[in-house]
Amino acid sequence: MGQAVNSPEPGIEQAATARLLDLVRSFITTHVSWKPLLIGAVITGDDGMRLYFRSPERDRTYGVDVLISHTGPGLLGAMASPAFLANEHLHRPSSDPNCDVIVDLTDY
Repeated sequence: MGQAVNSPEPGIEQAATARLLDLVRSFITTHVSWKPLLIGAVITGDDGMRLYFRSPERDRTYGVDVLISHTGPGLLGAMASPAFLANEHLHRPSSDPNCDVIVDLTDY
């Protein structure tokens, strides 16, 4: 069964959606064979979202949990790094059918 999802307040949802679109735009680039590929995203709460990346070097999809209010250049650079996502110390088992492992970057 899927995760229970609580809908955020309408104003918060609009702000989160706008920030999500800004993040997606930042990952749109010329494809490089060794870089993780952003394949999806979902808003998970008032200040949370999960970004889905497919690893070209591993047969894995990562669900990366982030706080919308804390997404800046450092975090974006980390998510685009294959070595950062491959760090197994950051991995948690996933019950999300859309990804193999969860990387929690909400404290980043």
